[in-house]
Amino acid sequence: MQKLRITLQIIFFSLFLILFFFINKYPYAYTFKSEMFLQLNPLAAIATMIASRNLIFPFALFSLFILLGTIFLGRFFCGFFCPLGAMIDFFDRFFFGKIRLKYRPPRFLQRVKYAFLFIILILSIFGVLFPLFMDPISISTRFLTFLVYPIFNIVGIDLLNFVSLFSTSYSNLLYSRIPLHIPLYYGIVFTFLMMVFVFGTSLLDKRFWCQYICPTGAFLGFLSRFSFFRRQANKTYCNDCKRCVKSCPVRAIDENDLSKTRVSECIECGICVQLKTSCSKFSFSVPSNKTVTPPDLEKRHLLTGIAGGLFLLPVFRATAIGRKDDHGKLIRPPGAIPENVFLSRCITCGECMKVCPTNALQPCMFTDGFSRLYTPKLVPRVGGCEEKCSLCGNVCPTNAIRKLPLEEKRFAKIGTAVVDRHRCLAWEQNKECLVCDEVCPYNAIEARIIETVRGYFKVPVVNQDLCLGCGMCEHSCPIFDKAAIVVYKFGENRRSSGVYATERQKVAILEQRRVSDSKYLGKSFHSDGETKHDGMVPEKHEGFISLDEDNKSIPEGFME
Repeated sequence: MQKLRITLQIIFFSLFLILFFFINKYPYAYTFKSEMFLQLNPLAAIATMIASRNLIFPFALFSLFILLGTIFLGRFFCGFFCPLGAMIDFFDRFFFGKIRLKYRPPRFLQRVKYAFLFIILILSIFGVLFPLFMDPISISTRFLTFLVYPIFNIVGIDLLNFVSLFSTSYSNLLYSRIPLHIPLYYGIVFTFLMMVFVFGTSLLDKRFWCQYICPTGAFLGFLSRFSFFRRQANKTYCNDCKRCVKSCPVRAIDENDLSKTRVSECIECGICVQLKTSCSKFSFSVPSNKTVTPPDLEKRHLLTGIAGGLFLLPVFRATAIGRKDDHGKLIRPPGAIPENVFLSRCITCGECMKVCPTNALQPCMFTDGFSRLYTPKLVPRVGGCEEKCSLCGNVCPTNAIRKLPLEEKRFAKIGTAVVDRHRCLAWEQNKECLVCDEVCPYNAIEARIIETVRGYFKVPVVNQDLCLGCGMCEHSCPIFDKAAIVVYKFGENRRSSGVYATERQKVAILEQRRVSDSKYLGKSFHSDGETKHDGMVPEKHEGFISLDEDNKSIPEGFME
């Protein structure tokens, strides 16, 4: 039993790593389900669907498989499938197991995870999702995305540089086959501290996270109460040595009656059977109160969970609705559904951030509101949203980000760029700088000629109707620190379904982009310094202001 469990753990964990590192990337994420593992947790599926008031396919279908399997086979998910459990077992076996403290926490502390479970369910009933530690698979993906994946890329680049010392051609060949870049994310310190807590608490007890914290373990414990596959003790050969009690990683064997098993805690690891095969075995049998101990749960723990959920509800509501989104700078990725529904679906797994080729998607932190913690936001200063990329929607396991065809993405507006003339080199200092115009993939920035006291100069002006808020202009702006052109969320068009523009509107927008691309609004300089305008009529401009006529609709508070 133990050898089978370890073998399956290695197989499923390897599959999890393959999906994360090799499938969750361009171009494989378009055709393969790299998010498949994230759709296996029945608690995450139920809480998400209750909070969003929607049936989410295939999230519901995949998690149903685990749910039904748990009812018949017990908590096999925790012992065989869970990648976080596999990592905890690895660190426990080779690191913490050798230096673990002798004193084990009181067993009644295992009831804490049931309180967390009820808190999550109560919040979801009121439309609030609390996914920070709800799903062990999301936690695993988050650790890999924000900590392990960047380190692997740094090490890989260093290795390629080392190989280039001996063979440049071979190094270039490897880089063409395995392109590497160094992604950096917000909240690395907080993520690291959380990882230290998850794995470091194994110093106190085996599988501490699974025993005392994990709400998924509590939920699966309820489902496995009447499972048919369980540990069976043979009293004839039992000499009451209690080796099985001491070796059980989750304390599932009753100390007072070794024939009884707390199936709500048992992860079917097989360690007890491996010690002495004549004492016990795992087999199918009819559930009986003589051999099974129900979950160690009392009414006060249920009331504690309900009270905790009701207490946290106004905290989530306040941070979700009351905040001003950092003056309109909280920009969601293209295809993100409306904010209230988005927060009730996003399980903060980090898959969209890992697959983003420009590292533009970053996790929200506490400054964005507690309810938005680890949800994705676009940070144009870090990277812009590529025109021909819709990977984030293809890897989202809950459809919080829609799977947009590339043609439809060209009309999904997530914000609008605004030129700050006090910082712009062209507007403020009459310098030749139109980087934003050159990098704009939607031809939303026009180069207009204005007349100032120092002559005629070409300056950038944003066409709000064409701008989608991709942030390429802000990312490429040469101004240090805060860019002279900044993307704000006003004008965003977020839909749960349907198209973002009618066919007539699409034709009109595409025509505007074509005209803007072909229209010559520039000027040319002669070698003697004179300016030629090629028949263009310059605009009058006296002094420098923050907003022009094209940006009069900007709401108050978006500009500092």
